[in-house]
Amino acid sequence: MKAHLKIMSKLYISEDNLVIYWRAVMEYVFHLSIPLSAWIVLLIILFILIVVTLIIFIPILTFSIRVNERIIKASSLFSYKITVRKEDVENICVVDLSKHPELRPKIRTFGTGLPGLNLGWFKLANGSKAFLAITNNNQAVVIKLKDETYVILSPKNFQEFVNTLKQLGWIK
Repeated sequence: MKAHLKIMSKLYISEDNLVIYWRAVMEYVFHLSIPLSAWIVLLIILFILIVVTLIIFIPILTFSIRVNERIIKASSLFSYKITVRKEDVENICVVDLSKHPELRPKIRTFGTGLPGLNLGWFKLANGSKAFLAITNNNQAVVIKLKDETYVILSPKNFQEFVNTLKQLGWIK
């Protein structure tokens, strides 16, 4: 228990004049003690929030696209991965996604969908299954595989990515 000295002013008005009385009042303050179980619940909630944040952001921060003459491999540290072999590709082209509504993601099946970012497996408006790694909703490289699966990529250095694909013979 802590005692605090609190000054309170009282204003009294008489018919003749205005008189102000000051008096000191002792005030006692009591706090709640937070039980151990409440602290444990709060720490568990904090831990869950940190883990969920890491589960969402580590794959995004570690995502990379590796390209050579035979394969395109898109992957992150823990979860999202796809390897495209050149012989599995039916078609590959650069498209403006705003002009192709059939290539828009409709349902996220296993991935992260944030404003301006789609990463992972989605079902497209045309009903096809697709692996998406897009941050730019306009320009993207669309790879249609022979099994009717799509891979849609738009990395940070998009033009350099496209030029690399052209140099390696992926895009003609």
